[in-house]
Amino acid sequence: MTHNTAVRFRPIHGILAVGLVVVCGLLAQLALAGRLGKNAFERVNAGNDHLVKIDVGALAPLEVRHYRFLNPANQEVKFFVGRDGGGTIQVAFDASEVCFKAKRGFHPQGEWVVCNKCDKSFRLAGVNNGHGGCEPVQLAHRVEGDRVLIAEQDVLAGWRYFR
Repeated sequence: MTHNTAVRFRPIHGILAVGLVVVCGLLAQLALAGRLGKNAFERVNAGNDHLVKIDVGALAPLEVRHYRFLNPANQEVKFFVGRDGGGTIQVAFDASEVCFKAKRGFHPQGEWVVCNKCDKSFRLAGVNNGHGGCEPVQLAHRVEGDRVLIAEQDVLAGWRYFR
């Protein structure tokens, strides 16, 4: 008696293979967008004085950190804070006027921030001077010592990019 030992390809094998490719693709996309590991969003809130306070004393030149603001009304706003090569603090929403509907944001790449949707690059040093288009939308702030202070109303002014 002879048995056929050939493995047959079944539909479930195809479904599993496609699922594996999709999961790998999504993980690669998140990694390239800087959303895995150290560049994940840190949650921040406003205090009783209606200010979001972020310690930037340890922020190195060309380092960018991403933040997620969520108020009690469930309004979520994402933004980033970076220190350019000259030491100036740069603050912007994690969105642009052109690409915000895709909700993809930006990732840092050396002295640049790169749009995760259209792959356009912008100098980190120019973030505070945003001019619209695909550039990150600047976020009003002030720096006092080693802290960035952002008024809650200024953060919420960018909520339209994240609805």
